[in-house]
Parts: sequence; structure tokens; C-alpha cells
Amino acid sequence: MKGLAYLLKKFPRLSETFVLNEMLGQEELGRDLHVFSRRAPDDEPTHPQLERLRASVEVLPHPRHIDPWQTIFAEEPESGGLFARVGEVVREARSWKHDRFPSLLAEALYLLPRTRELGIRHLHVHFATDSAVTAMILADLGGPGYSITAHAKDIYRNTISWELHDRLFRKSEFVVTVCDANARYLAEKLSPEAADRVRRLYNGIDREAFAPTPDSDRDPQHVLSVGRLVEKKGLHVLVDAVGRLLPTHPDLRVTIVGDGDQRSSLEARIAAAGLQDRILLTGPRDQAEVRKLMATATVFCLPCIIGADGNRDALPTVLLEAQACGLPLVSTTVTGIPEILDHGRAGVVVPENDVAATAEAVGRLLDEPEERARLVRAGLEHGQENFDVRRSAAILGRWFDEVPALDPAACA
Repeated sequence: MKGLAYLLKKFPRLSETFVLNEMLGQEELGRDLHVFSRRAPDDEPTHPQLERLRASVEVLPHPRHIDPWQTIFAEEPESGGLFARVGEVVREARSWKHDRFPSLLAEALYLLPRTRELGIRHLHVHFATDSAVTAMILADLGGPGYSITAHAKDIYRNTISWELHDRLFRKSEFVVTVCDANARYLAEKLSPEAADRVRRLYNGIDREAFAPTPDSDRDPQHVLSVGRLVEKKGLHVLVDAVGRLLPTHPDLRVTIVGDGDQRSSLEARIAAAGLQDRILLTGPRDQAEVRKLMATATVFCLPCIIGADGNRDALPTVLLEAQACGLPLVSTTVTGIPEILDHGRAGVVVPENDVAATAEAVGRLLDEPEERARLVRAGLEHGQENFDVRRSAAILGRWFDEVPALDPAACA
């Protein structure tokens, strides 16, 4: 009997190390997990620690290959129990105006008997998007209850329906969000009943997998950035900052790890500025390769911005990893990022989209080893106190145990 399952859009995903870290943390606590991936994973590198995950990963059939009627009429045909519940969900869903509702209903109907077969009593979902809607529909149909971790794109985009979000949150057992900035924002947007479900829990990383490198072993003019090449990472700011820094830092080199829809525009920007021999775009790399780069760079810069659609980062995992590797950080005021940098005490916080401030902060850290050392010491202490996966896993584990369906005493 599994008890707890994760319902995710795609698993594994290279960019979502926080999900893998969380599941490994729950398994360390003795939980037997199952993972439902609503779509097949992309063809991309995987992190080596994926091999440690014991959970079975089950990819759902595509909605067009699901026969919902088979489930509807397999249960209580004489009373129409499930048929009646489907009707109630469909009638209520009219107000949601959700284009993909029929597909999500089909997924929920597929999951209803499947969760019963596996003994799943609770689902946890990352992102308050379609996976969460599927979990809510499943609960409405008589399936297991659910909880959600809300991050950033799922709460800040300007296309979000707050009526639907309020229902998602109210009907959940609880909602985790990853920083204080998110919690404050949600309190403004949600009804009191929905907001009461929200709890802040920082993402954690396996700090034993990261070790600080002495400053003397680092390349003194190497700046590193890691992230998807998308608007909200603000990497165009770093490219422009390099142009400002070269006159005073002629040996500067920058490595940017990741891939995304802005790769071609960044390549064009780099070429237009004549920076091809200064900035290397490596494409995606697994965590082991990223750690090697973090051991040789001297400064880590992630100049995040708020996208045109409102999307933004909340608590970028890569900043936690760089901090644990002993890198001084330069990042921005966006959402929960100042919480990672302890509001300037454990890193340099600059305004978003500010090339001059970004260049000045990076240049100062390249030039001032004592300031780097001070920020690294403060960052290691702050990270150990707040961003350790075992601490986060223990807290989340207690919250799972408080769910009536997962209460160890009730299930004994």
C-alpha cells in the first residue's frame, strides 16, 4: 500500500530538481511513494541522483486514449453514483472557463480506479496548474484528497483565474508555498478560507552533496550563471553587463548553463556585442557537471526579472546550490530571492533589469576577495539554517502525517 503519490505534469524534469530532492527526502523518512506523470518526460539529461529514487514512475495515457465511460459505468450502475458526481463536477466547471477541462476530467476518471488499486490515499501536486485541477476533480469524484506546492508561474501570471485558484486552495488539505513573498501575495489574492490553507516552507537541497571550494582554487575572473534561457531569468542583463565590465576586467569570462526559447536571441545579442569569446552558452547540463562549474567560478550571477506576463522566479534552487558551493551571489529583488540572499547580508541584491548595478556588483566581487569571503560565510550559515532538504522534508512529512487519510495511527 503506497498511501502517498505525487501527481506531476512531467517527471523527471531537469529544471525541477526541487521536486526530486523533496521526494528523496520523503523516502529517507520511510515513505513508500508512487509518481504519476501526466505526460512522458522530455528527452533531456537526467540528474544522477534520480537513480536513488525508489518510487515507481507511471506515465498516464494521453487523454485522447482514455475511455472515461468505462470508469463512469463500472461503479454503482444501479444508483448512478459516479455518474451523478461527474454531472455535478461538469456543471460547476462551466464557471471555470477552462479550455482543457474535458481532458483533465478524463485523467481524473482514469486515476480514480488506479489510485484505489494502489491504495493511494493522498496526492501531492507541484504547481497550482492543470495537475492540481486534475487532483481537485479526482477528489470531487470520490478519490483521494490532495495538497499543492505553489511556486511562481502558477500564481503570478496575469492569466490566472483567481476564482478557480480559490477553489483549488479551499478544497485542498493544505498548500505549501516556497517563500514569504509568495505567502504575502496569496493572502492578498485569496479568500480568508483559502488563504488559511497556505503554509510557507522553503525548498531544501541536499547540502551534503555540495562542498565549498577555497577561493584560491577558483578561476579569479570566471562568472557563472545557470538557468533556463527564458525571459524571467534576465540573462540579457548579464550579457550587457559583461560588455560594461570588459574595459576594467579584460580576462573576464562567463559561462551560462541551460537551454530555452531565448537561446537564439541571446546568441544574437552576444554576437552583436562581439562577446563570443567571452560568454559561453553550454546548453543543459546535469547537476554533477553544474557542481564542477560551481567549484571553479568566482561569482554566481542570476539577474532575474518579472516577465511581461507576470511570470517570475520565487526561490530559484540554483541559487541555493551556488550558495552551498561557497559562491558569492548577485541577484535581484524579485519575489523570494532576497530571502535567499538574507536581504543583502548573504549576497548582493540589485534592482531587476539594471545593467549598471549588475555590472558594478559583479565587478566589485571579482575585485574584492575579502567581501567575497564575508558573503560566502554568511551565505553558508544562512543556507544551513534555512535551506536544508532534511529539515524541509521533516516539516513536510509532519504535514502529511496530519492529513487524516495518512495519519499513521489511523492507518496502523
